[in-house]
Amino acid sequence: MSSGNFVTNIAKMNTTMKREVTSASNFLANLLRARDCCENRLEIFSRVLVNLLCEHYQSHWFPEAPFRGSGYRCLRFNFLTVDPLVTKAGEAAGFSANVMQTCLPRELTIWVDPAEVSYRIGEEGSVCVLYDGKTDTLLPEASQSDFLTNCKNQFFSFGKSQDTDFNFNGVAVPVEA
Repeated sequence: MSSGNFVTNIAKMNTTMKREVTSASNFLANLLRARDCCENRLEIFSRVLVNLLCEHYQSHWFPEAPFRGSGYRCLRFNFLTVDPLVTKAGEAAGFSANVMQTCLPRELTIWVDPAEVSYRIGEEGSVCVLYDGKTDTLLPEASQSDFLTNCKNQFFSFGKSQDTDFNFNGVAVPVEA
């Protein structure tokens, strides 16, 4: 994927789509950054993911009806499955499938909708807003560390049961009796 195609494709996208897609990409890059991933790889990952998402959402972006096509624009991470577009961006940046699986939450849903990007960690976690287009609010840089701490806390606390515990990598580890 050439950088020329990236710039051309992004230039064609709706201004709001760029904000939403960039918000989702930055969120995932920050999760990887929290695991001390190489900054150069994170930049490549973010750039490629923005391009992939813009291309993928191009015919499924309806600002006049934001929830139309929401399922199509949902990024889903379930157990050991990483969303295919995120996997593709990770591979382009040199991250192995194993790194992607262990560095991202085991259960994560990201909704990239016109004027709002939100996420949920775990099936019963709270939905948190990453980008609010109504107020044009992105997660402030100053609160990045608080955000990552909150995200890690959600990550640690979701889905615990008597049979399974979760390590930081999000891999289920049987609890010995």
